[in-house]
Amino acid sequence: MAKNDVVLLDSIVEKCRPQFGAELDDGELFELFSFDQILKDYEPSFEDLEAGWTDGGNDGGLDGFFIYIDDQIATGDSVHLASKRQPEIDVHVLSVKRAAKFQQQPIDTLISSLAELLDLSIDNDNLSYPYNSDVISQRDLFTSNYVALADRQPSLNITVHYCSRGDASNIATNLRGRADTLIETLEGLFSHSTLRFRFVGATELLESARKQRDFTLRLPFTESYISREGQNYILLCPLSGYNKFICDGDGNLRRYLFESNVRAYLGDVQINRDIQETLNRGPGLGNGDFWWLNNGITILGTKASVAGKELCVENVQIVNGLQTTETIYRYFQGSVTEINDERAVLVKIILAADPETRARIVKATNYQNTVELASLRGLDKIQRDIEQFLFDRGWFYDRRKNVYKNEGRPAERIISVSYLAGAVRAIALGDPAKSSRQRSKSLRDDETYHKTFNTNWDLDVFLSSLEIIRAVESVMHSRRKQLDSPPSTFVHYVGFAYTCEQLGKFPYQPEDTVGIAVPNAEDVQRIRNELEEASEEFQGPGRKYAGVKLSKSFIDEFVKNKFATAQDA
Repeated sequence: MAKNDVVLLDSIVEKCRPQFGAELDDGELFELFSFDQILKDYEPSFEDLEAGWTDGGNDGGLDGFFIYIDDQIATGDSVHLASKRQPEIDVHVLSVKRAAKFQQQPIDTLISSLAELLDLSIDNDNLSYPYNSDVISQRDLFTSNYVALADRQPSLNITVHYCSRGDASNIATNLRGRADTLIETLEGLFSHSTLRFRFVGATELLESARKQRDFTLRLPFTESYISREGQNYILLCPLSGYNKFICDGDGNLRRYLFESNVRAYLGDVQINRDIQETLNRGPGLGNGDFWWLNNGITILGTKASVAGKELCVENVQIVNGLQTTETIYRYFQGSVTEINDERAVLVKIILAADPETRARIVKATNYQNTVELASLRGLDKIQRDIEQFLFDRGWFYDRRKNVYKNEGRPAERIISVSYLAGAVRAIALGDPAKSSRQRSKSLRDDETYHKTFNTNWDLDVFLSSLEIIRAVESVMHSRRKQLDSPPSTFVHYVGFAYTCEQLGKFPYQPEDTVGIAVPNAEDVQRIRNELEEASEEFQGPGRKYAGVKLSKSFIDEFVKNKFATAQDA
């Protein structure tokens, strides 16, 4: 490890403080930074990082516990994310220590914890260690998805990352031995799986942080091209040249080029087997050119210029042809190709800078295929209107994932579409019992979506819902060091009860919430105490958090009892 790597890494991490949160201590900041670098290929949002952040009391050595299904972060109802016939489940467990060297104790702790946390035969009630609710929640998330997808023969990959500011190129023999023991422990739990242990030091984190995404790329072409006044292009690109176009300097696929492509790679399905078979035939008389048998690629850009036999395209986004692209990538990764392979792929380049025009193009190029409806929601006019309205008021609405994160905007001001959907259901629609569980449904189900993002509402309805929930969350959130972070359901219950109190009634209309002052710490504590007292008298079912029962029957009865006079009147 170079002597100055730690100094440079510390400087980069500190520059991230305004973005991740000024109130974080050095250890917490280093944890979030490490999560972001380790998961970089997944393009995690701040909300994604928060979801898998399990550090705190009784964490069993797990500072981060992340589950991805087919490259998308898992949620409570994320089985629908598995688009492949044989889905890939990627589990990333992270132990992050800001120490200047690697030590044995964190690995020993992980061996003990993972041996039972990943043992599906052990119920939560029979775990020998009192793990915090964040760890248990992620364990349940992994277990439920892994079991639900078992009949589809998922590919399971578990990677344990031990991150520090130490030298990963010079690991002591005893540490490597303990890492091997951990892998052997996992091998005893899972067959036919890929298991890895990684030491990630200052040099590796520094190299990851220095990698920048390049959206201005050169696309080679054969012969001539078709263009109308230099505004759009149709060309044939050599297969090998296209492979270089989609790969970074390390030979990895530039997945960020597909942010506007609404579909995921579908894996071993018939269309991809057909593409692979065509590629495997190779060049030769009678086989035909590749582009004869393929629909080609559609690329969206803002500017382009021709230099020799290359087209330089700015702000590249591949909006259609992901299946072809990834199959080409895998072909060049896994086979010895012919040196004289002159086959080509058809590429269409459309230049458009206007956001609305780009949105129409993305929709038009994908409507011809079966696409998860939720993937197109961010292109709707109501979503663009909300984004602009919130932007003018200091909020950054992430309808296009990670746009604002990549601009360096502060995490506490970035709001995802699903986060806003949950806030609206809890506050504007007065339905906190379903607000968290149906956040994904608010995007997938057409009826639920239009109810949640009602185009007839004043946009202030969305702002009020957001600011009430965010204010409650900021008061209740403990940042791991003392208490578990509150589940979103609990936050929504408190926000909903506060809204009813301010209005003095329930039910109410969504527009009634406009103008409600956001709660302060005293308001949140008072409502929390009232909910806890009511929970002690409530005889119905419901799991408890901080003494409050989280069930629909409880919150319905609480509101009815507290506002019975107002309702009767």
